Amino acid sequence: MYEEEIRPHRETIDRINNEIIDKLTERVKAALSIGEIKKRHGKPVVDKTREQAILDRIRENAEAKNMDPDGLERIFKEIIRLCVEAEELQ
Repeated sequence: MYEEEIRPHRETIDRINNEIIDKLTERVKAALSIGEIKKRHGKPVVDKTREQAILDRIRENAEAKNMDPDGLERIFKEIIRLCVEAEELQ
């Protein structure tokens, strides 16, 4: 009974996790393209102004959707770090 009841919800979570990984892969690829442009123009990988603008929008979006803005900011800081590290290794 318990397993039958919970299974579809776990399958939904598994599907969403795979979608998140796909989107993160897409984001890293976009960051790598940006990294190539930055490199050609002699710009640094890290752009603190841009990062802050992203985090500000994340917080606004989180609040509009009744999500924890602090929690989502922490997650997106890690996503940004992942992308920066990928750019630096390029």
